[in-house]
Amino acid sequence: MVDIIIYAAIFALLSSIYIAAGLRILLAKRPFIVSPRRQVILWLAPSMAILLYVMWPKYPGQSWLLVFIVIGCMMVVGGINLSRGYRVWGATGTVLYDASRYALNNLNLPYEESTQAFRLPTLNNELLIEATRIDGMFNLRLKRFSNRRVIRQLAAEIEDFFKTAPVRTNRRVSYVLVVVGAALLLSGSWVTYDRLSIHAEMYRYKAHPELFRSPEK
Repeated sequence: MVDIIIYAAIFALLSSIYIAAGLRILLAKRPFIVSPRRQVILWLAPSMAILLYVMWPKYPGQSWLLVFIVIGCMMVVGGINLSRGYRVWGATGTVLYDASRYALNNLNLPYEESTQAFRLPTLNNELLIEATRIDGMFNLRLKRFSNRRVIRQLAAEIEDFFKTAPVRTNRRVSYVLVVVGAALLLSGSWVTYDRLSIHAEMYRYKAHPELFRSPEK
């Protein structure tokens, strides 16, 4: 019974994160930026917990191979996610470029602008703005992994721009987040109900085995 409660709680947490992120864009009417560490904690960790729970051996003699494969794959995904830098939700390309200029000017960093990046001569680096497959979601990172303090400062300035300047919000990504969260909530509820039904049937069998015996001829 405890494992069912844990499973339901993880699904509820993951779905609430997606729904809350979507509603934040809709209600605040402003984009927001998420650090790589928070992405791993908020999105990757609950997903990993669900997969590990599903794959964890339930009986003696079951193979641990799937568990190790899941852990390895999730570590690779986490590493890739961290390498993509900060993630911006609910912005348009124009707004994000305006926010980046604002941040660079506030930090007194000279730059040379191109269509997908800001070249930073004093740092021998580039600030990359990468559109994802989801409309309204961008990755923001430095081309080279050095200058971590600078990217944190840039992210803080961009967040300040989103909060203070009149910006246009791309709401499509918010609808996607809410739908994904709702789908996770429904699927988690269905799986929990199914497991509770099986648990109740097993309890009935243990408490009243005579009800399940075939009638004697």
